[in-house]
Amino acid sequence: MRPWGAKSYNTPVSIPRVYWPLGEPHSGGVEFTGDEAHRLRHVLRMAPGDAVSLFDGRGHEWTGQVGALTRQGVAVVNLQPITPIPEARASITLAVGVLKGDQMDAVVRDATMLGAAVIQPLRTAHVTVPPKAWQSGAARERWQRVAIASATQCRRAVVPEVLPVADLSACLRASAALRLMCVEPAVGAPAADWRPAAAPPESVLVLVGPEGGWAATEVEQAVAVGARLLSLGPRTLRAETAPVVALTLVSSAWGW
Repeated sequence: MRPWGAKSYNTPVSIPRVYWPLGEPHSGGVEFTGDEAHRLRHVLRMAPGDAVSLFDGRGHEWTGQVGALTRQGVAVVNLQPITPIPEARASITLAVGVLKGDQMDAVVRDATMLGAAVIQPLRTAHVTVPPKAWQSGAARERWQRVAIASATQCRRAVVPEVLPVADLSACLRASAALRLMCVEPAVGAPAADWRPAAAPPESVLVLVGPEGGWAATEVEQAVAVGARLLSLGPRTLRAETAPVVALTLVSSAWGW
């Protein structure tokens, strides 16, 4: 996605990035307060004149310089739009059974780096995380913060949306041009047999189960709506590793 009136710039990867979700900057400058101001001032130790880039999480990015540093905040001035790193050619939703704290954080972090457009946590038959761990909404807020931090680090201009935890049946009702369910080698076709079309589909749903895998009824449910069963290799992968392999397979099929 190209920013408003964007030109092409070669922005060094060493330039710090800051998340600015408030839309197009006005009058060529913005002021950060709160956590982001603290990060600019005390973590990145930025000084007036230092180069910095901003991204809004929706595909737009700018470069500028640090202006005034005050007790109230940090100004960034002389902002100019740049062309961000392109998004994947296919819009990918990763639907994954809820994992324990650090494991789920790792999945969200890596899925963001690998180009997932949407992350859908799932409540499935073999999920062992108790519902109270996500029902308050705090877990989803944490996962969204992880996605923002990951996009900041990997220089992606889009932050994937982390949806509320849903049942598999609700997830399968959502529109998708291609559905892929990752299963054990004995159940699905090997990845080497997967032959994607020359042109990417408009949307891809990638389903990955929790630590205990999918229940037989869940596999049947997915197949009934046209999902293709896919094995990621002969070895049993860790629950937080399988999404990385699946997303790499899908993203590389049509070009990153």
